[in-house]
Amino acid sequence: MKLGKLMAAGAVLLAAFSAAVPAAFCAPKVVAVAVYAMGDVQVKRVGEAAYAELNVNDLLYAGDNIKTGPSSRTSLVTKGGAEVRLNENSNFEISPQGKLRELINLSVGNLWTRMLHKMAKINVRTPSAVCAVRGTEADIEQRALLTVKVYEGHVDVQNSVGKQSLRAGQMTTVSGANAAPEAAKKMSGSDIGKWHEEIKVGDYDKFVNLLKESASSGKSLKTSVKMPDGSVKQIEGGLKKK
Repeated sequence: MKLGKLMAAGAVLLAAFSAAVPAAFCAPKVVAVAVYAMGDVQVKRVGEAAYAELNVNDLLYAGDNIKTGPSSRTSLVTKGGAEVRLNENSNFEISPQGKLRELINLSVGNLWTRMLHKMAKINVRTPSAVCAVRGTEADIEQRALLTVKVYEGHVDVQNSVGKQSLRAGQMTTVSGANAAPEAAKKMSGSDIGKWHEEIKVGDYDKFVNLLKESASSGKSLKTSVKMPDGSVKQIEGGLKKK
């Protein structure tokens, strides 16, 4: 057989094989890394039936489901530059589509977000509404009611019935998918949540190295991190381009 015909035949076979390989055999997309875990924190990997323990420095993939038990908390950082802290008795899924702008599906529980650079953004989907978090520090809790509190930046809370735009110092509640978000109101001192402050991230350099190894160079992550001893450390690392 001539070389040209042999190469053409090989190309046809390769194309046929590639089309026959199921999506499950494709390399999973790393979208975040766990930077803190305390107590009963578990992850169910996409395609698996059982949960397993989630540990610090574990990489997380599109479609993974994370849950926390009583008196348990975890924190992760996405490649897009968002830190997400999950309170006790909570459950969320990293979007199977792997889109950083629509990353978290919070079925129940309480999470706190912080954007590590001004261009970072994340959508938190709940049974009651979608919370579009932009350059923001915010607290989102889905229980009988959805409660959204904004400490910095702004969040749009929207469902099919209505929309509320929140600024720093404001909050709203939503009673369900068929109810519009309540009008924004000013937070009082008793409304301000403190649970996320109990999460102390250690060995931050190791986390930054993981980001560098698993992401192409792009935006620069720059943030100040309070260490367990009370000192403040400046962190800079590479983030994947969006």
